Amino acid sequence: MKIKKAFAILLLLLSATLSGAAQPKQATLRAWDDYILDLKMSMATRASGDTPFLELYDSPEVMQRVQRGEVVVSDHDPRKVPQGLIHHWIGAMFVPNLTIDQVIKVLCDYGHYSDFYSPLIKKSVVLERDGDKAMVTIVAVQKAFSVTAAVDTDNEVQVMRLAGNRLYIMTDAVRVQEVADYGQPNQHLFSEDRRPGYVWRSFVLQRIEARDGGVYIELETVALSRGIPLEVRWLIKPLTDQLPRRLMLDTLNETRVAVGQENPSSQSQGLSNLKPKWIRMTAVSAGIVGLPATADFWNSK
Repeated sequence: MKIKKAFAILLLLLSATLSGAAQPKQATLRAWDDYILDLKMSMATRASGDTPFLELYDSPEVMQRVQRGEVVVSDHDPRKVPQGLIHHWIGAMFVPNLTIDQVIKVLCDYGHYSDFYSPLIKKSVVLERDGDKAMVTIVAVQKAFSVTAAVDTDNEVQVMRLAGNRLYIMTDAVRVQEVADYGQPNQHLFSEDRRPGYVWRSFVLQRIEARDGGVYIELETVALSRGIPLEVRWLIKPLTDQLPRRLMLDTLNETRVAVGQENPSSQSQGLSNLKPKWIRMTAVSAGIVGLPATADFWNSK
């Protein structure tokens, strides 16, 4: 209980510190664009077959853990950029006795994301859809004790198959706005000059491959936030290390539950009945965008 009270006080102080955060600077956004460009170039290399498609192939030990039903999560150290931080997390799991079509049927059901990923996603609305492309509005809410962070995003989404029962799925949030006083009668979007900076940009990628009698799913999330003030960084770091990891575990397990409904035999393996609950801190826009394996794909939206 003492630890919870300490965290509550800490988060209230942090919230007050962030309340006057301005828009990201041009140097911050250039660093973000460069980071995402590098990631997309790596995606193209994987799609072409020059490097293994799944990161799991790089570690036989991790592959074995995933095949046994474990959800494995790792992270890159936050990348410091001018007046900001880039957070990059990767998770992986294996769902047996499912086809890639069964998985995609669920992951493309954007209008039900608020059911699949509750309580993280409070709203998911398809604004328009044209085949494998769609525009989806998502409101994500995270609560940590007495602090609530809500983010309203528009996401350009698409699905594209690659050769060999493989898919890239990702999202690029084209609008990110934080919500003030979420759930209160005076709820409203923060003005641009008063944004807290919980999340300025987000990018979500999934690599999916059907093999070994099931489907491998890798989830990669990248987010840009304002930097943590130096005076509280040593206190905040345990939260930024532990809570996003729990969020990634929750998201993958909730995906497993949702896709497991497509084939009850997958649940009989005992791999889809885990749905842990935890405090959610990091805003992640959920969505799906496919990636054409062409030389100039990173210029497309």
